[in-house]
Amino acid sequence: MRPVKITQTYNNRVKKRLCLLLLPLVMLACTPEPAKPADLISEEQMTRIMIDVHLTEAAIGRTIPNYDTSRVAYREAHKRILKRHAVSDSAFKHSYDFYLSNPALLDKIYEDVLDSLSLREAKLTAKVAVADSVQAAPPDTAKTGLTKFRKMSSADTLTTIQSKVKRMIR
Repeated sequence: MRPVKITQTYNNRVKKRLCLLLLPLVMLACTPEPAKPADLISEEQMTRIMIDVHLTEAAIGRTIPNYDTSRVAYREAHKRILKRHAVSDSAFKHSYDFYLSNPALLDKIYEDVLDSLSLREAKLTAKVAVADSVQAAPPDTAKTGLTKFRKMSSADTLTTIQSKVKRMIR
């Protein structure tokens, strides 16, 4: 008889512990969906802002090797991006937090961002290909009016990007 009583006591303790572990999970699962902030930025505008943010991050990351300097440059550029889109910093933070708490909406925004950035990359790649083909074309076909394209050297493009970033910092 004694082994049955020990087993029942053990089972009761396990059940109690299991209930204590599962209770917080149930409580967390039943939390209400976060409310939309009053100053919520629309998905379309948030997409445009995020496109500008990622383009700016890429430009600064490629042109400013020093981490501290790039952080300062990014902060200034971020302020200018929000000013250009007529959005306050607090509205952006509230909206970004709201979209982070709603993964389906954030996925939709980032799908649009990736589509737009991919399209821009494809256009730039096509322009570079046209410029390369015009430069490599024989002299008689180059006179057809396509000579307005010229291939930019890597030094020209780097200098141009660096000057744009320096203007953004000021």
